[in-house]
Amino acid sequence: MKHILHICVFVLVLAFPGSVFASDAATGAVSGKTQQPPAKTQPDTPAKGESRNTAVAVIHEGVDSIGARLSTRLKEKFNASNLFRLEEKDQPKMRLLLTTMEEFPSRPGLGSVYSVTWAFSQSEGHLAFLLARDVGVLTMEEVDALTDSLLARTDGIGVKYGYLFK
Repeated sequence: MKHILHICVFVLVLAFPGSVFASDAATGAVSGKTQQPPAKTQPDTPAKGESRNTAVAVIHEGVDSIGARLSTRLKEKFNASNLFRLEEKDQPKMRLLLTTMEEFPSRPGLGSVYSVTWAFSQSEGHLAFLLARDVGVLTMEEVDALTDSLLARTDGIGVKYGYLFK
């Protein structure tokens, strides 16, 4: 009989694990210790975070149609993004120096070669600091994908060198 009683108590403890100590926790008498007063909680209002809005200028050099499309798409995406602002004023900004040319001059519109250089410039009269560079080949179908890739890389560079813009 004692064996059956122990099994019933064991099953009840497993079925209702929190209820066994609920009365002790409510009174604050857990193992003879007094309950600590609740810690101060943080206010339930959002705090204004640091704004990431990097000033950017896209400077394109080249006469090929694919390069012109890439330059235009970059400016459109920067203008539409919350992380960047196209800036023409003489102030600290990141400059994207984009150079493009036709891959094969005898077959125009087939592909373009591009070079992108990210540089930080304090103002027009100051020497720019090289931040990063990239080079590659693209076709008209790859312009949107490359634009997104360059935007992501620009954001990463802006975060890495954000102290320069302050």
